[in-house]
Amino acid sequence: QKWCSSNKPYISTTVIMSSDWCTIESDPGVFTSLIESFGVEGVEMEELWSLDDAALATIGNTPVYGLVFLFKWVQQMEATDTRPVCAPEETPETLFFAKQVITNACATQALLSMVLNADVKTGDMLSNFKSFTLAFDPEMRGEAIGNAQEIRDAHNSFGRRDDPFIREQDKHLSSPDDEAFHFVAFIPFEGKVYELDGLKKGPILVGDAEDGSMPDISASWLGVARKAVQDRIQRYGAAEIKFNLMAMVQDKRIPIREALETAAESGIDNSSEADDLRAQLMALEEKREQWKIENDRRKHNYIPFVLELLKAMAKSGKLPEITKKASENYAEKKRKVSQGGGSKGI
Repeated sequence: QKWCSSNKPYISTTVIMSSDWCTIESDPGVFTSLIESFGVEGVEMEELWSLDDAALATIGNTPVYGLVFLFKWVQQMEATDTRPVCAPEETPETLFFAKQVITNACATQALLSMVLNADVKTGDMLSNFKSFTLAFDPEMRGEAIGNAQEIRDAHNSFGRRDDPFIREQDKHLSSPDDEAFHFVAFIPFEGKVYELDGLKKGPILVGDAEDGSMPDISASWLGVARKAVQDRIQRYGAAEIKFNLMAMVQDKRIPIREALETAAESGIDNSSEADDLRAQLMALEEKREQWKIENDRRKHNYIPFVLELLKAMAKSGKLPEITKKASENYAEKKRKVSQGGGSKGI
């Protein structure tokens, strides 16, 4: 490959193959760790289980920088999406939007769509990347993401790329009956709300709203984004439940630490209120530690352990019976998948 006009590996004269990017799990611990691996500070992802006012109000008390929405991508449904896409002259010059040109990159692109359009500490790598791609069109920005080695490595760190079973599975997830899932981002930007979908030609203007949190959720940008999410969900049948919604919010430990510092300066750090704050902070730290444990397990290569286990079962004479039962279970699972479809990412 030859890199153009920079010693940074952002633009290539060749196209990256889809196999260079793994699928990653839609999980707040995964996404928070991924964002932080880009160099971003002071944010975390929080999963939303409901779209009612009470659920949105729980995150509305802290800065909310964007939403990332996962849904089943249906080609026929997308073909009938008549919502207008912002033309280049209608798109704010400083709004970062990139076309998705690489399979399986939609999760990272949705996260970047939030991070690069938010008032957060992005770190040197993403700051340089945004500056470098400022004059690019959306498709060139998409290729730049695909060729940014640090971004790709961070993304792929959440997939066990040395697992031959995963690679073999990826080869078979390409039939017309496979289910495909896709991520899009919703962000507030200069008093408007945009949907950023890398499979579209440009941003979609969802509506007008204030950037900040408001007592009336329906009047805030979250309320505007909620309606767009609900509209998409309603286009599916009542039996479809495969959706996931997360918000990028301020790291919840930040205001607690600030409150504890204020209490210490005021000489009331031994009060019951301060004790409550310390308990909240401890719970958040424990959640972070649990995220780390789960992410380590996701990344771990269990193949050597499995091979040794198979050897032990073969030596004990139990392997034939277990293999027969596993084959029967696999056949039954394959039968159910053939009736309902597989799953893969976009």
